[in-house]
Amino acid sequence: MNDTVFITIAALLSTSFIVRILPAIHGFQLPEAMMQWAESILPTAVFLNFIAYIFIQEIKVSVLAASVSLVITALIAFFKAGGLMLGMTGGCVSYYLIAAHLNQITF
Repeated sequence: MNDTVFITIAALLSTSFIVRILPAIHGFQLPEAMMQWAESILPTAVFLNFIAYIFIQEIKVSVLAASVSLVITALIAFFKAGGLMLGMTGGCVSYYLIAAHLNQITF
């Protein structure tokens, strides 16, 4: 892994610690405005981070399959059709079907 991956993991870990773990074990609370900001921005940021990381890894295998699956996942998320599980399932299934059809992966 490179430095960017470590920085990303550290940022996500520290954010999770501040927002989830510290309040649960110590009673620490962020100011209300910061909590609202974190609750509205962080889920989207984490979701986009995972998409980008997965896309960067899978584009090395198949550009077409990775691009199509990213578009499908983004459209499902944009239109809020089915939630996170359907979005990820749609992206994964489309990736594997296209990559397998192009004989770039095997099951």
